[in-house]
Order: sequence, then C-alpha cells, then structure tokens
Amino acid sequence: MSGFRAHMSYLSFLLVGLLVLVPAAPAAAAASCVGATCNGKMAAAQGCTAGAFAINGFTLNDPDVGQPPRGDLWFSPACKAMWGELNAPELYGFLFAQLWTQPEYGGVNVQADFFQMSSAGNYTTPMVDWEQSVKFCGSHKGTDPDMDLPSGGYNACTSWR
Repeated sequence: MSGFRAHMSYLSFLLVGLLVLVPAAPAAAAASCVGATCNGKMAAAQGCTAGAFAINGFTLNDPDVGQPPRGDLWFSPACKAMWGELNAPELYGFLFAQLWTQPEYGGVNVQADFFQMSSAGNYTTPMVDWEQSVKFCGSHKGTDPDMDLPSGGYNACTSWR
C-alpha cells in the first residue's frame, strides 16, 4: 500500500471513530397533547411553545403608563392549539384578559378564559383547539371588547382566527 493510501485509510478510520464518539444533539421535547386534548392546558407545560408563533396582536391605549399593554394570539403547529398572552410592563388599575372561541362555522361565542390582572406582568391563557374560531382580548373593563365597539383603543381584540 502506498504511503498516500495508508495515510488516507488512517484518516478515514479516525473520522469514523470521531463520528461515533460525538454525542447527538438532544431532541426537542415532543408535544404531549394535540388539538382538543390541549384544551385547558398550558402551552409551556405541554411542550407546545417550540415552533409556536404569534398570528395576531394588539396594543391597548393607556395614557396612565409609559409602556402600553400588548396582547398576542399564539398558534402551535405541533399541538394544533392556540392561546393568548397579555403583557403589561406597567399597570395602573385593572386589566382583563379574555380568550373567546366560536364553532368553526358560526354559533355562540364562548369565553374560554378570563383573568383580571391587578399588577404589572405577563399572563398566558390555557390553550384551546385551533379547529374553531378564536380571538384574544385585552380590556380595561370586564366585558367582551369586540372590535365593533368603539373604545378608542382602550379595549381591543385580535381578529377571529
């Protein structure tokens, strides 16, 4: 065997040996629920936040704070579920987060989640199945602040998804 071939054979053997010794990257945690089985569960606890994205959002007008509250409606392709997140870096008074659902082809609105924030922070709703219409709202009042009700931006919802 020539010196070149022997050298290449040794390098090939060495590379194969290194590939066997290099640990594989850890796999992402698999989602533990899908669709309707996610209803009422928290996205992070179920492994649904990996690959999730905000599909719609809003910013609430609030002249009493420097950083206005922001709401987002999230979708997880892995879990086929949606949830809302309301972030209020500053809060003066109360703020209400509401997640609404409606059957895919119309019907009565159902309030899937309601939460009253009394201090600054972030609130995440439990998930709902994506195979229905879903909207997420933020409000300075405790009622459904749908977009067709004039409020000057103090109360807002995402569009139905």
